[in-house]
Amino acid sequence: MSHRSGGVDVIVESVGDSPFCPHGPMLMFEKFCGTDSKGRRFYACSAFRDRKDCNFFQWADEKISPEKQLARDERHKQLETSVQAEGKRNRRDEFKNLPPEERALCQTCGKLLLPAERNSHGDGHRVISPVTNDDFKRPTSLFVPLENNKTYAQYLFGGSSVKFTIDTVRRLGFTKLLCVGTPRIHEEIQNLRESPTETLKSLLLDLDHRFEQIWPPELFCRYNMFNHYFFHGRSSEEAFHKFVSKDADEKLIILMDPPFGGMVEALASTLKKISEAANGSKSDVLCPMFWYFPYFMEKRILEACPGLTMLDYKVDYDNHSLFHAGDKGRKEGSPVRIFTNLPPSKVVLPKTEGYWFCKKCLRYSAPENWHCQKCGSCTSKDGKSYVHCDLCGRCVKPSRVHCEVCQQCELADHRCGAVNSTGCHVCGALEHKRRDCPNKSHICRKIQKRLGEKMPRKIRKSRRK
Repeated sequence: MSHRSGGVDVIVESVGDSPFCPHGPMLMFEKFCGTDSKGRRFYACSAFRDRKDCNFFQWADEKISPEKQLARDERHKQLETSVQAEGKRNRRDEFKNLPPEERALCQTCGKLLLPAERNSHGDGHRVISPVTNDDFKRPTSLFVPLENNKTYAQYLFGGSSVKFTIDTVRRLGFTKLLCVGTPRIHEEIQNLRESPTETLKSLLLDLDHRFEQIWPPELFCRYNMFNHYFFHGRSSEEAFHKFVSKDADEKLIILMDPPFGGMVEALASTLKKISEAANGSKSDVLCPMFWYFPYFMEKRILEACPGLTMLDYKVDYDNHSLFHAGDKGRKEGSPVRIFTNLPPSKVVLPKTEGYWFCKKCLRYSAPENWHCQKCGSCTSKDGKSYVHCDLCGRCVKPSRVHCEVCQQCELADHRCGAVNSTGCHVCGALEHKRRDCPNKSHICRKIQKRLGEKMPRKIRKSRRK
């Protein structure tokens, strides 16, 4: 299975045989250059898209020398040792037993500091103290979010979205929440569990090693969601399997909030592996889930997981300038939605925020999302009220007008006849992509021959060599 992103395809089923980087098995990609009919495959880090953050790279057909493999293993060991040293779990109890005024945190490197470490800590680092018990219970507020979009992309749910999620899963009867990249929800559950009557349980799977200083192994596993990799091996895997294992009195739901630049096919593969672990079989039935992702990724998500439905609920984030409502947020509200395999009619959206139940669609719709009698559905997706175009036979964004030349609705200032970039890059057809083009080899050979004829004689000779 592969997923195309620009000039690169992701080959998901290759993970089992991939070489390792410090973030687990690397993913295989296939890169296409220009009109080449056949791309070249390579391995790269599944978690970090910027090679400045993880520079492990290998061509799929490359033979690695013993010396290079030894150097790679040593580098891998150094990186992992460095991370583990910062997150030693045996420091937790010692830190918690200190009075608040003796506790300190370096927000620059995200390390809890014991009294003997404060004076010798790095110059220029931002160290805060005291650290109260309440601070310790809210690590997402204590640590500085890692917001680099090509690495952690750590954007945190706002309070209203946390409350909505917890209230909803509780009302639907779920008792175990597997929090994949959702630390705010896990944090709230753990605070609620201070009440002896609380029945909700949660396990956090997250790439951020700083949480190892806060949560014990049964509550946190350092994890890469793009390749289903547990950093601490068997001990973490056992904690995960124990949590997701079936219990007659408990119901599991997966809550997954990945980086929005993440590869959908890889994430879908991870959801399948989690579901297989929870169901105890290789069934294609996915566990109940909430997958938080932007609305404009709907097509790709439904291709990867056909059984999901996009809800209208707009998910707010505290530390993102566009992903929240209000004067400083996006005019149409957050573009992030919830994709779920639960019946949409069962997920009640808050009426206090204007959501309403459409009896014809059997689902809750946003305030601006009107039911179109001609389309037979509530059609708006992006926070605006769509309008129906009789000539197109469908609802379109209000910024679109029907163009007689293009025979479809376009922006008023569009250029007629412009090439549609969503089709095949080889032959221009809209019904398939480059990888599936039946004319790919023939057309590419023809183009390459034509380009070769235009090259200076010296270059043509050097290419033959």
